[in-house]
Amino acid sequence: MKNITSAFFAALTGARDKGLVPRRFVWITGRDIASGAPASIGLWTGDDDINITVISGVTGLAEARTYYGGLNLKVSPIPRTADLTIQTVTITIGQIAPAVQQLVRGYDLRLAPIEIHDMSFDTGMRQPSAAPEIAFLGIADGAPVKTPAVGQDGDIEISAISAAIAMLERTNPAKSSYEGQKRRSGDEFGLYSSTVANWQIPWGQK
Repeated sequence: MKNITSAFFAALTGARDKGLVPRRFVWITGRDIASGAPASIGLWTGDDDINITVISGVTGLAEARTYYGGLNLKVSPIPRTADLTIQTVTITIGQIAPAVQQLVRGYDLRLAPIEIHDMSFDTGMRQPSAAPEIAFLGIADGAPVKTPAVGQDGDIEISAISAAIAMLERTNPAKSSYEGQKRRSGDEFGLYSSTVANWQIPWGQK
């Protein structure tokens, strides 16, 4: 069961009488292609840029972040599962904005951490009803740039998979390598493993 703040819960329960204006925030941390240093960009489904404090899905601490708006951002429904199924979320963005161009052409997004937060706006005050709640924590699994034909719209689809479950399916090739085992008190059991793997043994022949 997901725990949410009392203010967010009140906004959800009062949606029938007051209405609900849902918003989503996407925070992507890639690596700057020029310097190799980590670099982050925030995008959200609103129309204007916004500075807002969110709870980091990685550290659990409050962070003040800037999210760019007016990007025709769409986030697919986030699956809610109780098993070890890998959740996949598709993030679609228009590719014209400078922030998006910087994201996909200036950053390396391979396995980039992605956080998605949910929030609602107060329909009367037009202000956040509560701090954004973490809804998804994952990693980038592809970010193809679609080049449109003349007169058509182009977009970018970033595929994200749930980080925790994806890590369970990763293999660790170093655990059975010679270099990996040698670190265990000088164990040299795998010294000739790469050579033995290529031996052709003619069974039943001299």
